[in-house]
Amino acid sequence: MASVVFFLRSNIKNKPSSIWIRFKDKDTDISLSMKELKCSVDEWKNGKCKNANKKMFDTDLESINTKLLKIEGYILQEYNNLNSILDLKVWMKSCVNNILNHKEKSVYSSNLIDTYLELRQNSITKRTNYKIKVLKSMLIDFCNFSKRPPVIQFKEMDNYFKDSFEKYCLNINYKHDTIYSKLKDAKAISKFAENYDIETHPHTKEWKLGVTKFIKDKPKHIYLSLEELERIKKCELIQEDLDIARDWLIVACFTGQRVSDFLRFEKSMIVEDKDMRYIEFRQEKTRKLMQIPILKEVQKILDKRGGEFPNKISDVRLNQDIKIVCKHAKITELVYGSKSQVLEDKTKRGVLGDYPKYKLVASHIGRRSFATNFHTLIPTADIMYVTGHTTEKQFLMYIGKTEKEMAVRTANSFAKIGF
Repeated sequence: MASVVFFLRSNIKNKPSSIWIRFKDKDTDISLSMKELKCSVDEWKNGKCKNANKKMFDTDLESINTKLLKIEGYILQEYNNLNSILDLKVWMKSCVNNILNHKEKSVYSSNLIDTYLELRQNSITKRTNYKIKVLKSMLIDFCNFSKRPPVIQFKEMDNYFKDSFEKYCLNINYKHDTIYSKLKDAKAISKFAENYDIETHPHTKEWKLGVTKFIKDKPKHIYLSLEELERIKKCELIQEDLDIARDWLIVACFTGQRVSDFLRFEKSMIVEDKDMRYIEFRQEKTRKLMQIPILKEVQKILDKRGGEFPNKISDVRLNQDIKIVCKHAKITELVYGSKSQVLEDKTKRGVLGDYPKYKLVASHIGRRSFATNFHTLIPTADIMYVTGHTTEKQFLMYIGKTEKEMAVRTANSFAKIGF
């Protein structure tokens, strides 16, 4: 179980020293110095200040202990909401800074990023807000690592910056997709800066961030075939929590929605009219109003549970349990993919290799399985309506179809009609 503790490293009495934070969970054990918060050894006991009202400065509105309590609660809450593999030390640093509103001395255009988040706070999702803050922390660490000047302007974000940032991220074992995503975020913020007459570098506009750049060693998209889904439906599960996880996995695979959306499904979202029964909801990420049909497999789950969706479950627990479910269903073929592992420096990274398929299963596999399984069975536009993709190119990239595969499919389609 994840835990947070605070401690001092110094043994010198009557001299304030930095308070350290330690985060532990299973194989994860990371520590970080919080230089903004200090306490002397003689004033410290059991992970907090003896004087509950002690403040760092007279102008502070909160005591040191109150700040520590807020940091602990925030980190545990955010950790439970993590959906992707990140550098946990960077993540923890970002969480601490978020509570303390600390401005880094070595800032990589952070003022603009903070302004961007402030101006767009009502138009971006919580997840996007978090992603941008992680980008900020990554840029700060990159700046410190490369010994660049303390402040880098957007006008300096040229191709040399881009190449050195990619190299830095690869050296600390970030996945290609993660690097692509962060550069894409930086490019978007740079475009935002232009709208406010802030000088940017012309190279940034021309950054080519297509997935094809990272084809080498890129694993194929993992999905569950219709045959594998049959095995999952039929396998015997004794534990109730695993049965709940299985039902949510089936719902995901036959609704094509993100985990942030399908885990919110409830009976009140079901709409019936003379033409059809469908689920109506607003997507968490895009805020788009969705009306998706209830397919037979989803209806079976509803019938099984008296018209209700399965009991609520966290996405973290779902990710854990569906791996066990798929193992029971013997989804064990070796697949080349990326699996989260704790490295020697205590950071978490996705490590490429051959793994039993069930070990690579995560909540997002439902959406990808829906798109991949039905791509050859019904018109692409109909699938895109359900998944919410806006362009066919974007959709085909999502399911991992290459130009050659599409050419072969097109040739086969013409052959079937005699041409």
